[in-house]
Amino acid sequence: MTSLSLQLKRLALPQTDPNLFTRKHVASLLFDPKEAATMDRAIFYALGCTGLEELLGIEPSLLEFQHTLFSSSSVTLERSVQTKDINAKLDRDISLFLNRVSPYFLLKPTHKCLEWLIHR
Repeated sequence: MTSLSLQLKRLALPQTDPNLFTRKHVASLLFDPKEAATMDRAIFYALGCTGLEELLGIEPSLLEFQHTLFSSSSVTLERSVQTKDINAKLDRDISLFLNRVSPYFLLKPTHKCLEWLIHR
């Protein structure tokens, strides 16, 4: 390899790695890892949004997360290329969400939300 090709390889964005989309196992709370590997991001997002909608009937204060963790823009967000400040805010949002849903942790809608967060 030439020096230039090595530099380009180091600079490649994580989402351009061909191995990223050919995983045989994916971490999952609700599905077998092999089954989860066959599902796309849209399925996990829809599942998470459904769970959030169900939880809103129990805990309306979770509505704020509809515009952050469960927004349509979260589907395309790649943490690895975000700034330190954006990732810190995302960490705070996730922590706050987890604290708020902890009383409902054993409920299926919470599991659906967590599945989306695990996948992302």
